[in-house]
Amino acid sequence: MTEVELTSLLFRLADIGITGIKVRYDGGGDSGAIEWIGYTAKPCKTPEDVCDNIDDWEDDANLSKIAQNDYSLVEEFAYNILDGIEDWWNNEGGFGNFCFLVPSGKYVINNSLRVMDYVEYFHDGDLLDKIKK
Repeated sequence: MTEVELTSLLFRLADIGITGIKVRYDGGGDSGAIEWIGYTAKPCKTPEDVCDNIDDWEDDANLSKIAQNDYSLVEEFAYNILDGIEDWWNNEGGFGNFCFLVPSGKYVINNSLRVMDYVEYFHDGDLLDKIKK
């Protein structure tokens, strides 16, 4: 997506009253996907406001009110941005929210990585002492 295409998309979204977009994603085991894309029409001054204004991802805040082509463009550039951050799709993977203001394009990504942790212990002794007890 070019800068002109992105700018045009952001202004089209603003023209229909959208002030922010929230993208939820999840991944692991060598694959990842955008789970949901929602919007807000509430006033937002920061990308964090966008995240706060879209709490329930199962409500009507989905992007069904925008043209399918514009939805696909939002999804495409979201993947492009997410592909440039920490590895959220391999091994244990990760999940998070990508929130951005419309039309400024300012954004925040809250990316959580799943990490397997190990605790190692060392024991030594004499087997014969163990059976004497």
